[in-house]
Amino acid sequence: MNNKKLTEREIQEKIKKVNGAMAQEGMPLTKELKQKLYNCIIGKSSTEIERQKIIKKYKDIYG
Repeated sequence: MNNKKLTEREIQEKIKKVNGAMAQEGMPLTKELKQKLYNCIIGKSSTEIERQKIIKKYKDIYG
């Protein structure tokens, strides 16, 4: 992503578009997933950090 600062409205619009696309496939975003996406967009987290959290979660469950 570029270094341009997005406004809150632009961020919410991006999340809305992702949610719309996912909803068309029968998988709308949960509040938790929307928050994770928001955190990635604002730089509070990253897709790699979130991916590693998911991998760890399921490794802990399934070994």
